[in-house]
Amino acid sequence: MRDSWLGRALSWVALFVVGVIFGLATTVTHASGLWGMTWMGLVLGVIACGGMLLAVRLLLHDRWAALLTGLGMLAGMVVISGRGPGGSVIVPNDVLGIIWTCTVAGMVLLVAAWPDFGRIRRLQQEQAARALRESAVTGESPADGS
Repeated sequence: MRDSWLGRALSWVALFVVGVIFGLATTVTHASGLWGMTWMGLVLGVIACGGMLLAVRLLLHDRWAALLTGLGMLAGMVVISGRGPGGSVIVPNDVLGIIWTCTVAGMVLLVAAWPDFGRIRRLQQEQAARALRESAVTGESPADGS
């Protein structure tokens, strides 16, 4: 049984909000250093955001849910990336800031665009079964699709 559109829309809104929260939290901490390594906040942020995107895509089997989670991450990042009212900048225009921005956008694109191999396999199996049924009806030998 398919989910109702209302339930699906509400889950998309919730996932967008979760993405915004992840985007805000990891953008604030991306430039943090740990044990003297200035890039450790970036690595932990990439692991956190990438893990959330993968979890949504793999557990829900929904490309749109993963895309909306990622767009929430990007929205949270963009909102606080500019110059604040006090003049402070959370994501400066340095190497770390550019890497952070491009990495999050790239992860969202990769996870949302990754093909559903299970669906492709099911379609190929259905096509082979249909060809086998048609060949049984006509009495011809089935054509090999490889």
